Amino acid sequence: MEVRHLRYFTAVASELHFARAAERLNIAAPTLSHQIKWLESYLGVTLFTRSTKKKVELTFAGQQFQKRALALIESFDQAERFAREAARGEVGDVKVGYVLIAAAAGHIKNMIEFSHAAMPSVLVNVHRMETLRQIKAINSGSLDIGFVRSLDSYPAGMTAFDVDRQRFVLAVHRDHPLATQKSITSAVLAKQRFVAYELDAEMGFWRNIAAVLPPGAIPQIVRRAPDAISLLTLVSAKVGISVIPESLKAFADPSVVLRNIAGPPKYSNIALVHRANEPSPAVRAVIRLIRKEISASDTRTRISS
Repeated sequence: MEVRHLRYFTAVASELHFARAAERLNIAAPTLSHQIKWLESYLGVTLFTRSTKKKVELTFAGQQFQKRALALIESFDQAERFAREAARGEVGDVKVGYVLIAAAAGHIKNMIEFSHAAMPSVLVNVHRMETLRQIKAINSGSLDIGFVRSLDSYPAGMTAFDVDRQRFVLAVHRDHPLATQKSITSAVLAKQRFVAYELDAEMGFWRNIAAVLPPGAIPQIVRRAPDAISLLTLVSAKVGISVIPESLKAFADPSVVLRNIAGPPKYSNIALVHRANEPSPAVRAVIRLIRKEISASDTRTRISS
């Protein structure tokens, strides 16, 4: 028995007339009659009674079969539609990791909003984690896309593109001597006490400090933190100062102030990393949307400037 047999049966059950049902199905009436007889033979039951006056009625077995046949056809249609939507990337789950700076800059919120608007059946799950953990998770398959601190190179099988850049600024407690200065030189910074990430979370972050110090200077690291919020908490507790992308100010205690660093601005780049040969159409669709949004944002920036 095939789905077409169920469609033939439900058409006749709806019309209670073979000629009208055949016309609705766009097949010849004798062909439809033959298919219904085959179905009855296959099932071993009589589905319709036919009178000499060409009156057609459902038997009790036919009434019960009609309910199941309609449900089966609906399930088949849903499965067929789901398969086509999945192939187009319109349904599925996408697991996205992000560093805090990406959330602070609005990229995660924007991604969820425009993904839902364009593909409401794609579920985007977000997980905050540092760069190194995201790289490992993408490599293992437990993560699909990562918003990371841009790296000089990525593991084999992965590719990335920059989505944004954030200017480096100095985060100090408002009572710190440097808080009274509007712009601070690298020579002054070389003598300061810094708080930094823990070594296993530091991939892509070490350049925050190294970028603003004189060439060859070794920063004095007095405490390490597992994440950006902990880092800013140490600054607010007067443990030390730190160099952060300016958007992270949104997560800092009111006692933390930002100060510019003298000289040409230095930046922290945010990159999107993913598997180079991504098999999931839904993941590929989200990546295309992000690229499209970046391109539109760049266009708006050029026009406004």
